[in-house]
Amino acid sequence: MAEDTSIGAQRLLEFSVGLGIATLVATYVVGTTGGRVAPFIPIISEMPFAGPESSFYGPGLAISIFSFILLAQVFHRVFAPLAQTLGGNWASWNDLARALATFGGVCGIITVNFHWNSYPLLHGVTAFMFFTSFLLWGTFVWRLLENSGRIHTVRRIAIFSGWLFYVLMILFGNLESRELIAAGEGVFHRMENPPLVGDERSLYLNMMAFCEWSMVFSFYAGALSFRRELEDVRL
Repeated sequence: MAEDTSIGAQRLLEFSVGLGIATLVATYVVGTTGGRVAPFIPIISEMPFAGPESSFYGPGLAISIFSFILLAQVFHRVFAPLAQTLGGNWASWNDLARALATFGGVCGIITVNFHWNSYPLLHGVTAFMFFTSFLLWGTFVWRLLENSGRIHTVRRIAIFSGWLFYVLMILFGNLESRELIAAGEGVFHRMENPPLVGDERSLYLNMMAFCEWSMVFSFYAGALSFRRELEDVRL
């Protein structure tokens, strides 16, 4: 009998999450110890502007996100019987969720490779689509599984936390923008001028950065909650 050389979906999920976290932590550590990144609290997108961290930030996160794009196709296959059993529009929503996760993943790969300081508009738009798409995908999957009787406390907390920090990130970003406008800057000043390591940081900017980090780690916690659904599943 030929040996099965296909990749286990559960292992790929663990690889995707592990590589993503390792890349972010390594970028932060290398950037802050080298004096190129503000230690408290950098926005994730401002970290890979220079130094050695700029060489591995994009590829590391791109591979992590691409792995999840592959997993989105697997999740679609795994969840199809559940969606059929629930009836209604669940099967169509499952199709839509796969498309949404794939689109969001592509946006994420663009985001991490077209940096804020060089491509501010493209980076900002794709980052927004990336975060929003993944939150919507996670929410759909959470509801699908809960309606199928597969309740998971960590997953529920991760989904609610992700949305909470997402909304707060937008709120603090708007408040900081208003503060800059009051100081005589343009509406798009922050988008066109990412903070640098020596810049004075407002409370709103720090809170926005904190919410972004918290939202991203909520994504990772939520993703790991799907390990059970991928047991014995091969790509």
